[in-house]
Parts: sequence; structure tokens; C-alpha cells
Amino acid sequence: MKTKRLEQENSYRQSFQSQVIAKELRQGKAWVALAESAFYPSSGGQLFDIGSLNDLPVSNVEKEGDLVWHQLEQDSLQVGDSVAGVIDWSRRFRHMQRHSAQHLLSQALLKINADFETKAVSLSSETCTVDFAANPEAHDLLKAEELVNTIAYQNLAIRAFEVDEQDIAKYPLRRPPKVSGRIRLVEMGDFELSACGGTHVRSTAEVAPIKILRLERIRGGLSRVYFKAGLEALADYREKHEVCTQLGQKFSAQVAELPARVDALSQDLLDTRFKLKEAQHDNAQYLARELIAQAKANNTNVIVHSLDANSEALLAPLAQALTQVLDYALLGLKSPEKASLLFTRSETASHPMNDLLKNVLPLIGGRGGGKADRAQGAGSRLEGLAEALSQAAKLLNKP
Repeated sequence: MKTKRLEQENSYRQSFQSQVIAKELRQGKAWVALAESAFYPSSGGQLFDIGSLNDLPVSNVEKEGDLVWHQLEQDSLQVGDSVAGVIDWSRRFRHMQRHSAQHLLSQALLKINADFETKAVSLSSETCTVDFAANPEAHDLLKAEELVNTIAYQNLAIRAFEVDEQDIAKYPLRRPPKVSGRIRLVEMGDFELSACGGTHVRSTAEVAPIKILRLERIRGGLSRVYFKAGLEALADYREKHEVCTQLGQKFSAQVAELPARVDALSQDLLDTRFKLKEAQHDNAQYLARELIAQAKANNTNVIVHSLDANSEALLAPLAQALTQVLDYALLGLKSPEKASLLFTRSETASHPMNDLLKNVLPLIGGRGGGKADRAQGAGSRLEGLAEALSQAAKLLNKP
């Protein structure tokens, strides 16, 4: 048995009539093979088509040997049934644009530098990739992008045809074919020629524009270029244009001025954070002096104190300042969502803070941990915070 590949003859075919010639159940899903099919199965970096057979959703397509198998969401077809197949054209056309654009880009890279030979491709998402040899510079990618779009706008015809294996040497292929026997070639004017079984557009103009997005160095001394093409490149431009327009309005700036404005804003933010940290440190030192004075007046080396939610940033620096003078700092913090505990000790104190915290965490329904000199935790029982601090102080003072 063999499935006739209709999409190989006409990538623009969106519907067809056929017959079920085989059926299998795989992991609870029904799979059917057809006498002929226009569904493209996953291959060569290009994803499978989806669509329907007799209005039953087709969610996956695979080729095994000479058969093309279609995964159905409902087990309603039997061997011998006639079917009407419909391809999800929006998905198919996006895949065609991606694949044809990849061929052109791979050839453009090779034209720029003979070392930029394509090693692998991925066309499975809106952002496609080409992995190739060597390490290009930014100007190389700019040249490749200009070349590939120039070729696209020349509206070169794209055609697929088959040749015998023994005749393959007559054709200037970009890379050697990976199959034998009858070999399907895809020709794009006089610019690109490769062995390929994928679906392609009819003209290079249908993939424009092609936009290189970024470059990444990957294993094996390879480079990976990310790109978008056709309708997906247009959608990407629209999205970025909208973002730039909104930012331009917020900053009262042209698009070219936005990086400098953002840099200035980032520096202002860093300066503000530094000043805030200094202020928090000063506040912690001031509060520490007050609490230390109270502790000395009460003739104790243990300070127990609770902060409100607005003082969360003071918690750590306050604990550090206190234990430079006192033996223990038992601090609590109450916010609308949780109660927090931070227990610290000086270098000369001996009671393990992690054990102390473990004993009182149930009072706030909390979890936490730490080491002997510092432990912290939090819980959802806000009403238990005062009792947890009180109990911790009692345990410290216990003989």
C-alpha cells in the first residue's frame, strides 16, 4: 500500500477526496492512512498540516514507509470509508512561507561567505532558525538580509520537480541530497536549488519580507540565526511598531531616541535605589540605637521587636546592626498576607537560631529554616506573630 502525496504536486491544494486504506489505534488515538492525501507529514524541520477528514479534526500527520498516517480526535472512520479532506490553509501557508524563506536565506548566507553552510533548520514556530558553520559578524547578516529580500522582491518562480538519482550530478545543488532513487528538487529561479520534499510558495515574492532577528553562538562552532518571514514578519513589525509608538508617546521621543531615554531612566532608577538603600541603612541604624538603648536600660542582651509592612526593607540591616552590640535580635514583620520572623545572634552568642525558629514557626503556621547564627521563616497566621516572638524570648531566657 502507498499514499499518493497530493501536496507534493500542488502545495496550494486545500481539499481532496480519498479512501481509508489502513487504520491503527495508538495510545488510545485513531490513526488512518489514505490512498491519497494533501496533508503534509512532519519532515525536514517543517511541521505537519492539520485540518479535517469528513469534518473530524486531524491533529497530527506522520509518514511511515510509503504511507501517510493521520491522527483523528474521534474514532469514527473505518478501512474502506470515503473521506473528504480539508487542509488548515492558514497554517499551511505560514509553513510554506517559512520553508521557502529558509531556502532563500540559507543560499544568501552561502553567497555572502562560502563557509556559511547550513547544517540544520527549525521551522516549527513563528521564529525560525538556521544553524550554519563559522562565526559571522553583524555586517555579514546585514548583507545576507539585504540580499535575500532583494531576491524575494524579484518575484522569481519557484517550482518542484523530480529527477533520477543518476542524473543528480547535473544539477548545482546547494547541498547533497539525503535520499536516493527519484529525488524531488525545489528550484527558486537561478538563485537556489536544493533537494526538498516540503511545501513551498510559487514565487519568492510571497515570502517577503524576511527579517533576521538575532544571532546566537551554539555548540560545535556553529551560529544560529533567528528569522521571521512573510505574514509572520509583518505581524512582528506591527507589534514592535505599536510598542515603539507607545513608548515614543510616553517619552515624547522619536523611535531612534528611545534607547538613550531608557538608558537615562535606568541610570536614574539605579541612583534612586542607591539613595533609598542608604536611607534604609540610616533608618536601621537610628532604630537600632533606640532599641539598644532600651535593652541596656532593661539590662538585657535580647531585643524583641515587630515591624509593620512598610518597614520590610529594614528587617535585615536592623538585625545586623543590633547583633553587633546585643547577643540576640528576634524580629517580626506583619504584612497583609503573611507574618515573618528573623532571628539572628552575635558572634559570641551560642543559642542556635534555627532550633529557636523551628520551635515557634507553628504559631504562625509557617515554614522556614536557616543556620545557627541566622534563621528566618514566614506563615499565614498573622495573629500568631506576637505570641511567636514572646515564646522565642522565653525560650532564650530559659535556663
